[in-house]
Amino acid sequence: MKNNFKKFLFSLYKPVKFLTFVMITSMIISQILDLIKQYIIKGIIDLPTIENFQISDLYNVIFVLLIVIIFELIFFYISNITRTISILKKQTPYIAEKLFTHLSKKSYSFFTDNYTGKISTAINQVTDEVTELNTQITTKFISLLTSMISSLVVLYTIDLNIFLTASILYTGIIVSRLIYFSKKYLPYIEKSEKYNREYNGILNDAILNFTSLRLYNAIKNFSKNLKSKKEEANFYRNKASKKEFTFGAIANICYIIVFAILINYSINLYINNMMTLGSFIFFLNAMISLKSQTTNFTWSYIHIGEIIVKMKNSYKLLYDGDNLYDENKPNITIDSGNLEFKNISFKYNKNYVFENFNLSIKNKQKIGIIGVSGSGKTTLVNLIFKFYSPQKGCILIDNKNIEDYSTSSLYNNLTYVPQETILLHSSIYDNIKIAKPNATDEEIYNAAKKAELHNFIESLDDKYNTIVGERGIKLSGGQRQRIALARIFLRDSKIVIFDEATSSLDNNTEFKIQKNIHKYFNNQTIICIAHRLSTLKDMDNILVIEKGKIVDFGTPDYIIPKYDNKKFMVEDTCEVF
Repeated sequence: MKNNFKKFLFSLYKPVKFLTFVMITSMIISQILDLIKQYIIKGIIDLPTIENFQISDLYNVIFVLLIVIIFELIFFYISNITRTISILKKQTPYIAEKLFTHLSKKSYSFFTDNYTGKISTAINQVTDEVTELNTQITTKFISLLTSMISSLVVLYTIDLNIFLTASILYTGIIVSRLIYFSKKYLPYIEKSEKYNREYNGILNDAILNFTSLRLYNAIKNFSKNLKSKKEEANFYRNKASKKEFTFGAIANICYIIVFAILINYSINLYINNMMTLGSFIFFLNAMISLKSQTTNFTWSYIHIGEIIVKMKNSYKLLYDGDNLYDENKPNITIDSGNLEFKNISFKYNKNYVFENFNLSIKNKQKIGIIGVSGSGKTTLVNLIFKFYSPQKGCILIDNKNIEDYSTSSLYNNLTYVPQETILLHSSIYDNIKIAKPNATDEEIYNAAKKAELHNFIESLDDKYNTIVGERGIKLSGGQRQRIALARIFLRDSKIVIFDEATSSLDNNTEFKIQKNIHKYFNNQTIICIAHRLSTLKDMDNILVIEKGKIVDFGTPDYIIPKYDNKKFMVEDTCEVF
């Protein structure tokens, strides 16, 4: 896990390797020039004590100082401009694309087991924290480390004893503080971040379902739950802060004692003409600077540690190998739509939904499926899409076991139209185009016409550019379903599966769409799950499922009259997409 995370971290810098080098190198050069600047200032202070001193010497030294200041600023701005403009422009879009694309490798259970807010927070956190990491590394960590080394070099040139004492003091403070941080501070931060992630997940879930919470007067109880999670996060954050403040107080006491001893020692050197005034002033300046530099350096290290903790938590969630699809498997090629369930046994929990279930659907067949709630209709669809894997048996398409092939290639050959169509918060045009990203305008318009949607879209002010709202909230259920149906007309696949896909349509619209489906889908295998038997009247055959078994099978003329008075409900929610 540790090595994998390091590889992941370095992979985030793939498109900005050279820019990162420029950013870090420029900051180091800037800080080295700052050290040279200090030496020049020290020389200016001691210049009048030099024999044969002339005012022209002062002008020459100040000219050199100005040149150094100019170059120090140049490299400082090169580092910061590279970080805030060039790196940010390339790195964050790359990371966003990399992480979101990685979601396609996650299994169905990954999305059912985690809040959507938790997943989105993890992606945003990596992107945001990398930007903050770049800031901490350059403007804090490297800058302060170089400044501390520069200050110690100044002390070395002044007096060896002062240099050794200061080195031992500040090295001891830094090392002990970092060890203390790792052992006492960081574990609490990890726990705090865990509860913060849960808080964000619950908050996003609550906002997404706010209307339902309000209708059931559940907002007050939900608010208490949010408050509880935030209190738990703050509890561990406060514990961490107390540990850090305790150590900081002890370190400051040690600093004051050692500083007082070194001041007394340096005064004696100055009195005995063993230290110049410039050296004495620079001793004081270096010791005071080292104090603030040491504190800021360790806080920078702590902040970097917190960033790494957040990124590691996001990495664990997004890159957990237990939830990965089998993308290393070969791609499946489907020439026809032959589909077979062979001795399938499957259960969600304790009880089997299917035991030794068998079903064969031939290429270009149109099969309707009916059954009461919990009979296993939608479970069949879940298994075809590999959302779950059967405990026994196999599913064959063109005599190929789908478990032996990559999931993404399987999806290229399947089209699914659900009962509840979830749309993106985008335009109608973009929501249809999802089915075929390289589709032309003409193809999209034709797909909308086949779904009996074009006339409605043309009646809107913004037509195809109309924004549908989050999850398509601005449209009716029937309008959302017609967008989903437009997608299947746009997409060319061997197997098309309808799961109550016309349940929200009025009878007239449903009739027109059913007519178009049978007109334009003559070369596909069609599976249609329905509880309205009239939807299945044009199927080749209809099968009736009860408790995971096929209890009846036949043509619509045989099945519809026989079961016309029986109400078939949609699948239990635990099995719905």
